Amino acid sequence: MLFNVNEDCNIKDVKIINEKKFEDNRGFFEEIYRNEIFNGFNINYRFPQINLSFSKRNVFRGFHFQLNPVPKGKLVTVIFGKIIDYGVDLRKNSKSFKDNVAYEITNGKMIYIPEGFAHRFLTLEDSYILYFTTNEFNLKLDSGIRYDDEALNIKLPDNIIISEKDKELKYLKELNIDF
Repeated sequence: MLFNVNEDCNIKDVKIINEKKFEDNRGFFEEIYRNEIFNGFNINYRFPQINLSFSKRNVFRGFHFQLNPVPKGKLVTVIFGKIIDYGVDLRKNSKSFKDNVAYEITNGKMIYIPEGFAHRFLTLEDSYILYFTTNEFNLKLDSGIRYDDEALNIKLPDNIIISEKDKELKYLKELNIDF
């Protein structure tokens, strides 16, 4: 099988997906996405936007999300490097509201973070991150939660590198989220 999914996450709709690598003396080949297979994992999207990010070691990007009516889910993989990928459930009617997941992602592993979640990652080494989004970026709906919000109950290292934009994000209690 090309992919297998681990649904042992503490939040039901988050999925860890392992890719099968075909390696030989020339290098390797792996599929990142196949619509029919992912539909079987209940990831029923055609991804209209694909992004590539490079981040140096100890960079923390997040917590970002896109508001209704055009929320964004993300399918994230690492091309090169190692990250800890975080998702925070912002769906107010969910049993896991404000719960979070954190998984180490390297090449050959993906994480699916559904719509209605805040998402971000911490690079453990210089990393290239590729992610597919369920909707296109919309600046008017772009939002996020401050990285050190105690309501998220996430301990980050002291030496993270973070953007000025992320330092200015609001705390969860200050946001009007309608997921």
